[in-house]
Amino acid sequence: MAGEGKMLHEAREGKGWSLQYAEEITKIRVRYLQAMEEENYAILPGVAYIKGFLRTYSKHLGLNPEEILEMYRSSVIPEAAPTIEAPLKPIKSRPLWLRPTIATLMGVLALTIVIGVAHFSGQEKPMVTNYSPAPLPTEPKEEAAKEPAKEPATNNQATQPIQNNPANVVAAPVEADGLTAQLIFSQPCWLVVKSDGQQVLEGTYSSGTTKEIKAKEKIEFVTIGNAGGLTITLNGKAVPSLGSSGQVIRGYTLTKESLESL
Repeated sequence: MAGEGKMLHEAREGKGWSLQYAEEITKIRVRYLQAMEEENYAILPGVAYIKGFLRTYSKHLGLNPEEILEMYRSSVIPEAAPTIEAPLKPIKSRPLWLRPTIATLMGVLALTIVIGVAHFSGQEKPMVTNYSPAPLPTEPKEEAAKEPAKEPATNNQATQPIQNNPANVVAAPVEADGLTAQLIFSQPCWLVVKSDGQQVLEGTYSSGTTKEIKAKEKIEFVTIGNAGGLTITLNGKAVPSLGSSGQVIRGYTLTKESLESL
């Protein structure tokens, strides 16, 4: 532990704040505040949320946010760099034409030895006559493989469906670039929302209402009047609860970095 949690805890107690009061001031849930003071970052939503919560909490407590973030970074254990193994060298193979060449030479050599032994043994005629050694094979030339002509499909073949073919399975659509936020209201909630800097929603929405917001870079919730009555999914991923029923949230932003931490 680097000690940033102890500094946050002592600063909060120095102000005489309870965790519940700190939640009202910082708009950060009690369980996340307690996790930061105990440096138990595993229960927080992700690295982007951890840094944002540490910065916000330290500012409200009168601490230096950069000092707290530096202490947090020093406590993170970097992942070991993956080892890269050198690729195996291919084994060189001998040309196929070399083997019959060696076999032919060995046959000629054996025949010469037999004739020599017969001559020195006093035989009038050699045992083998009219022998002509086979010509040495030449190096084979590579010929382009000819593909058999494909028969044109008949009308019956064209209309007949292909069964049990994995290629016929329709691939799932690739998710487009950008952000898509799905808003589900379980309670009446008043809110103002901007998409890439342009205001797209403003008003009170009743329970059971759903809204969809698209953006290229960011979706900014300028004001959420009832955080407990709103559920958000970003590109199909659930966003952690923003607060309790009746709690007001201001300046909450979703970006591509937020998507990576979900």
